[in-house]
Amino acid sequence: MSTSLLLLRAKSLVLIFAYAPAGLGHLRVTDALYHGLPEDVSPILLGAQDSSITLIHRIMSIHVVTRKIMGWFQDGIAEEIYTFLYRQFLRNHTKLLYQQTKTILDQRLVVPHTVLFVATHFALAHQFAEIKEKLEKEMHMKIILAVQVTDDSPQAIWYVPGADTTFVPSEHTKRQLLAYGRWAHLPQIKIDVIPYPISTYLDEDITQSQMEDRLAQLSPGSEARIHISVPVSGAAVGLSFSTELIDRLYSHSHRFFFHVIAQQISYTQKFLSEMSTRKYVDPLSSLHARDVVDAYEKLYRTTIVGLEVTKPSEQSFKALCNCEKRGSVILLFTQPVGRQENDNLNFLRRHFLIPHISEQRTLWLHAKNNVSLSEHLQKQSGKWRGISLPGDAKEAADFIWWAHRQGLFASMATCKVEPRADDSEYHELKSNGVQQFWEKIEEFLLR
Repeated sequence: MSTSLLLLRAKSLVLIFAYAPAGLGHLRVTDALYHGLPEDVSPILLGAQDSSITLIHRIMSIHVVTRKIMGWFQDGIAEEIYTFLYRQFLRNHTKLLYQQTKTILDQRLVVPHTVLFVATHFALAHQFAEIKEKLEKEMHMKIILAVQVTDDSPQAIWYVPGADTTFVPSEHTKRQLLAYGRWAHLPQIKIDVIPYPISTYLDEDITQSQMEDRLAQLSPGSEARIHISVPVSGAAVGLSFSTELIDRLYSHSHRFFFHVIAQQISYTQKFLSEMSTRKYVDPLSSLHARDVVDAYEKLYRTTIVGLEVTKPSEQSFKALCNCEKRGSVILLFTQPVGRQENDNLNFLRRHFLIPHISEQRTLWLHAKNNVSLSEHLQKQSGKWRGISLPGDAKEAADFIWWAHRQGLFASMATCKVEPRADDSEYHELKSNGVQQFWEKIEEFLLR
């Protein structure tokens, strides 16, 4: 990362990161942006204090009925009504955020001229947009609100009137959000498309010997240990699925070794206890969400990981890393939960980074019937960075074992993320989204 971001390094600027404890995704994006800053910039991390955000996120993620209800609220007329009501609620409940922000600014030894507020959750973004003008008048300083959308999902709630700039991962999401703003007669906002901001650690180059290690893991003819990362979501979704998949995969081959990363909360206590009894599992956990994010990145810095079993959440965008990068594991996606995870898969599908739906079904059918991989699919797999798993844990494990024996993962391991000649949105496929984020912010500060 360049250290020439002079305005971000100015003592007269205060940088505040705001995230919400609704899963780990918002914190991961915040962490990625933080590590892209010059070393002499010291931002302030401000987490939402409303514990109901976490509870609602978990309820909506883990229960079949509530997932369907949330899905209903994420589309059509229901989404429009929900967005209007929730936006009004957020903008009428800003007292705590106002007091926190004012306290932070009052305690500065050097009176800031500019405050940059970076929000990675829409709730805090809406609330800060509501108090921004009041703070500017009272504190006699310039205040800028930048919003980073944390999925490639054009949900209307991410349209934040009053935001100075909003960053989205695709032209599709930009078009949809702007169309919503016009339809709802909301003040126009500035939206920029930059590649999704993945961790700079994950985008580091690996050595030739480390690349050979990864290829050996994914080679069906090798005896090398296969390292599989299994990050558990903040809502602790799919624990029984993960347990069954891990045990069944190990029964297929003792080459498989699992790194389970999870937060120590009441929902994961039993799961982590069970994982600690298995010699083929390395459980990495902490009481604090920030430490869990750090543990995940430490795993990738110290171990060459071959496969990752993950939800198609913000983790999907590791698909932007080319094969020679630390984070360029083969992504094995569990079934999507919520509209945003389906939207993320659609992003990957639009750019041919995962199989088309018909190809995916063919792969599942071949695995179920133990049919050899066709020459066409073998050739196609050289373009893929990820693949979806069946919803049943037993079938998912059997599919992974079949794909490994067929050499599917070995073929995918050499994928280069390159745009097609007819892809007018190729700029979405870069892995330097963090760098582009701060360069755009620097440009904004210069105006």
